[in-house]
Amino acid sequence: MARRRKDAGVRREEILRATANVIEQRGTALLRVADVAAALGVSPALVVYHFQTKDALIAESLRWAAQQDLARLASMTDGMTSARDRLVAALKWYAPTGSAKGWRLWIENWAAGLRDPALRQVGREIDLVWKESLTATIQEGVGAGEFVTADPRGAAWRITALLDGLAVQAIVHRGLVSPEELTEWTMRAVATELDLDPSVLATP
Repeated sequence: MARRRKDAGVRREEILRATANVIEQRGTALLRVADVAAALGVSPALVVYHFQTKDALIAESLRWAAQQDLARLASMTDGMTSARDRLVAALKWYAPTGSAKGWRLWIENWAAGLRDPALRQVGREIDLVWKESLTATIQEGVGAGEFVTADPRGAAWRITALLDGLAVQAIVHRGLVSPEELTEWTMRAVATELDLDPSVLATP
């Protein structure tokens, strides 16, 4: 019985990963359960067994992808004692020019969330986790004398709002703004928010 439960968990994660990949390629509106099943070489019935509806499958895959991104970020910054180093690592990795894969998924989620309250709630949960993590890093940096701001939460929200807007430019309107400009604007805004010389935000 324990073996069966383990196998079911592995299969479930495989379905979530495949669904996230299909969403990146085709979006939520065009996603079909059959496409996910075909990507895995299984029957659509197996996908439906784990996720009773397509809407539940999409919502859970977005939540899973966000958890993967956050876990990856935590792994990257583990052992960094400086809040500045953790902040720069997070920005370099998660900015629209970084190596995180999530932006296409989140843009899809924003669009779908306008019509689907469940997906809107998922997006809100993901967004708040990221903002709270960034707020905590800024608060720690203020306490250590690395940053200066009277409003760590406001700074985190303004920084993430900038990243969201730049992501749309980088992903949806690809080619209008260079990666170098996106990076410069991000670091300049962060430096202004935290009363830093932009050169201090060089890669740790």
